[in-house]
Amino acid sequence: MVSACQKDVSVKLPNYDEKIVVDGKIETGLPPLIILSTTKNIFSNNSQDALFGDYISDALIIISDGTISDTLQTICSDEIPKEFQDIGYALFGIPPSLMSKYHICAYSTTNPAFFGQTGKTYSIEIQYKGKKYSASTSIVEPTFLDSVYWKPEKNTEMYGYAYAHLTDPIEKYNAYFWEVLRTNIGKDGKSEDLKFHKTGNPVFDDQFINGVSFEFFYENPRTWRDTSIPEQFRGLYKKNDTVLIKFSSLDKSTFNFLEKKYVQVNNGTNPFSIPINIPTNITGGALGYFGGFSTTYYTLICK
Repeated sequence: MVSACQKDVSVKLPNYDEKIVVDGKIETGLPPLIILSTTKNIFSNNSQDALFGDYISDALIIISDGTISDTLQTICSDEIPKEFQDIGYALFGIPPSLMSKYHICAYSTTNPAFFGQTGKTYSIEIQYKGKKYSASTSIVEPTFLDSVYWKPEKNTEMYGYAYAHLTDPIEKYNAYFWEVLRTNIGKDGKSEDLKFHKTGNPVFDDQFINGVSFEFFYENPRTWRDTSIPEQFRGLYKKNDTVLIKFSSLDKSTFNFLEKKYVQVNNGTNPFSIPINIPTNITGGALGYFGGFSTTYYTLICK
């Protein structure tokens, strides 16, 4: 005879301490863009409506370049006219079909004095519910790619990776961020990509390549689930694709945040991965980051 014992176990859930999350950046030639939200209690209702309801639209955010300052204004998803919802998708990252359903606001400015400039340091102060949070970031001097090109993979002439050649400056620390946007025109007459997309691991620094001239490549993040492409060629660019590459130089603190963020994203479904504390440059108890991106752009025709 086999018998077993059972025991009721009561688990006391930890107290939930809500925090503000800052998702902010400023890029060369573009205005600052900051989205505020609150952390989510993993033991509460995590429906789509609940998740999209955690954004903050009534904070006060002031930006400064050390000489002048400006108060950022809100741009909200449910206020964007239908004809501009593609732009809203690039801004908020939510499909146009959901744009008017949720009240998601970004903070920005049309003041050209605060469009990102190389060599400048920008700081923000956030005021919300009687508390203040602050952060600062710099837009460093850019490092330019020597060239971009496409090469077909073995056993095919139709699919390949996007390649680049880079000479890393030896005299300073450098970190980089890679994004892509296909400009192919679809059957509807619109660009197939409406916003830039990140690859699986889009960020790297020169810890092991300082002063080195080398070739590297990146995959196409838009085709991993494209059933119209043979499975062995997913993640590659097709011959005659046209790709706009956005290559950004970062300061060290921005790299540290992004590098840890993408390690966590890539390990998110692995129960054996080691938990990572993602660094923040936000003071006052908030999470997230306000980062500077020194951007350069390159057009790659896959031929």
